Amino acid sequence: MLYLNSREIMSAVSCGQMMDAVEQAMEIYEDKKYTMPERMHVPCGDGNILLLMPCIAGDYMVTKMLTLYPENRQFEKPVIQATVMLADSRTGTVLAIMDGGTITAMRTGAVGGSSIRHLARAEAQSIGLVGCGVQGFYQLKFGCDARDIRKIALFDKNVESSAALSAKLQSDFPEIKVTIAETIEGLIDHSDIVITTTTARSPVFPDRPEIFAGKHCIAVGSFEPDVREYPDALFTQTSAVWVDIDYAKEESGEILAPLAKGLLRDEQIITLGQFIRSGEKPDRGENGTTFFKTVGMALFDLAAARLIYECSKERCIGTVLD
Repeated sequence: MLYLNSREIMSAVSCGQMMDAVEQAMEIYEDKKYTMPERMHVPCGDGNILLLMPCIAGDYMVTKMLTLYPENRQFEKPVIQATVMLADSRTGTVLAIMDGGTITAMRTGAVGGSSIRHLARAEAQSIGLVGCGVQGFYQLKFGCDARDIRKIALFDKNVESSAALSAKLQSDFPEIKVTIAETIEGLIDHSDIVITTTTARSPVFPDRPEIFAGKHCIAVGSFEPDVREYPDALFTQTSAVWVDIDYAKEESGEILAPLAKGLLRDEQIITLGQFIRSGEKPDRGENGTTFFKTVGMALFDLAAARLIYECSKERCIGTVLD
């Protein structure tokens, strides 16, 4: 059995390989060649939650165990902690235990990057990020691999968060100009691609259609039926919207709200896997705007864990446990 920590996972695979892996997962999803029960919520008292997310596909099965302990801050421990276990689906033998936080961040970044690969304009060279946490970094990391990005603009209500991310980006991507935007409007005006990775419960952008013209927009943060990051105005600019899984129509207010208001029709919603398989060009409509919403699934964890495990074995990365 192989153990892989965060640093080893990061060194095992490239952004391109991870995006290829999540796109393969999208194909498996479209073909329904998987078993993926709903995630299990186990209350642990005092507002603490244990989440279990299993999936089986092909020769592998994976389970992600995630704990959410809001009071961990007072003990100087992470609020969210996760572990991924990969096993052989033919024998049930555990093959690897991996840092779940890193796998989650990488596969979510890769899904966003895949949307940029297939939906953003080929000449796009700038990204604006709203929400400068861990996931924001990974969205930018994969976005920079998917397009020739020259400029990044950051915005966060917490000035320290945007400053810290700016410093990390300038170290990791010295060839890219990184700025901290003073306003949301300033950020979106100068960005070809716009990404939101926030905890906001209501739209972070002004409800003005013209600001979204020509943009590729990605929503990562909203995952509850009454939560949104983008306003109604965005959906007056789009001919179609893309999602990673069909369940996005039930889970995320980002899709539910415009559907309920008649701003979006069910037939306008396309899974990214279905779109990639079609080989067609994206319908950007007369305003050139595309929108992608990701909610994630355990099948992405499986695809990421499988890739990391196989690459790590080939390169002798990790610690072998008896």
